[in-house]
Amino acid sequence: MSALIEVNGLWKKYSRNLGSSVKYAAKDLMRAAFLGKDVNAELRESEFWALRDMNFSLRRGEVLAVMGHNGAGKSTLLKCIAGKLVADRGSVVRHGELGYLLEMSAGFAQTMTGRDNVSVRGRLMGKSGKDLARYIEEVKEFADIDVFFDSPVQFYSSGMKSRLGFAASSVMTPDILIIDEVLAVGDLAFRLRCYERINELARNAAVIFVSHSIGQVARLCNRGVYLEKGRVLFDGGVQQAISLYQDKLGDQNEKKRGHVYHADLVSFDLKVNGELFTPEKSLGYGAAMALDIDVSRLADNVQIRVLLKDASQSVLMDWNSARCHLEWPEATSILHVDLGRAELTPGAYSFSVQVMSPDGVDHVSLSESIPFRVTGDYYYAVPVQRTAQWSFKEVDRES
Repeated sequence: MSALIEVNGLWKKYSRNLGSSVKYAAKDLMRAAFLGKDVNAELRESEFWALRDMNFSLRRGEVLAVMGHNGAGKSTLLKCIAGKLVADRGSVVRHGELGYLLEMSAGFAQTMTGRDNVSVRGRLMGKSGKDLARYIEEVKEFADIDVFFDSPVQFYSSGMKSRLGFAASSVMTPDILIIDEVLAVGDLAFRLRCYERINELARNAAVIFVSHSIGQVARLCNRGVYLEKGRVLFDGGVQQAISLYQDKLGDQNEKKRGHVYHADLVSFDLKVNGELFTPEKSLGYGAAMALDIDVSRLADNVQIRVLLKDASQSVLMDWNSARCHLEWPEATSILHVDLGRAELTPGAYSFSVQVMSPDGVDHVSLSESIPFRVTGDYYYAVPVQRTAQWSFKEVDRES
């Protein structure tokens, strides 16, 4: 199957200074017009490469996640692929119709109704007559905003604008589809419809998807590239791309001081397989984990929560002492917590301890975090991956 997108040796540079950027652009135009010289070969003062020698192709049915942290070159790459920027070196070859799911509610006239805005957008797409009427009805049905479809957009909530924008942008059948951070729209039910719609489009298109949401990437994509400082560091399976992204995110978070609250009231040690863990070590999948928490500065019978967070600082799991009806002995100082085994996807995580009042209402303390890495085989972007007892059963086929 031939490629719908071919990115060949793509380079793009910018200037950090607006004045220099304008001056360089004028000089380049003059030299190219009168001397016919290649003026894009080397960097000049204040310039930097936003893209560096990018090469990949994309075929119909492939959904490519473009991953990387801010400044990696994701937006510049999309603009070059869409033809909104001209590369300094290399080329982008597209075969087929190009579609976008970008800033979907942009361009809506606030005083016009949803129907009128959709009609204008349809005409700009070259639709007319029955084709335009069909497009308007499809958008109305998908957006599902009832009578507001015939009300001025200025009276819409932000969620309604996003719903209408997604519907107006997704009722199409492109060969190449670019999706950039657009799926935080509407309520959960509508987001599920968005996922279904993108899956339908992806069956017959080559899709490029940019998002910082690991869940969305894992759900929609079957291939991933990871960018860093304009270079492709990885191109392959989406699970491996996610693992690299999370690993890099862990590197960043370990250098940052997390949020704490009266951290002097509580501290703890992480024990792995019975031995004291230090952050420079790694932790293998399935290792036994436990905490020794110093509670000597706390009042009796407070609630202790152990929080497990991923590299994005989202809480994945917690263990709350209130569930165990813990009875505090007199003169206690160390609370031992057996957390079971580290049945986690390889990546960066952290533990912290939160202390609440006995009734769970008032916040007493939040400790410093202890970061750690889990190593092992990477199977899928689900953080908690429990082991189970697997066995085959004999079946009596005569009964």
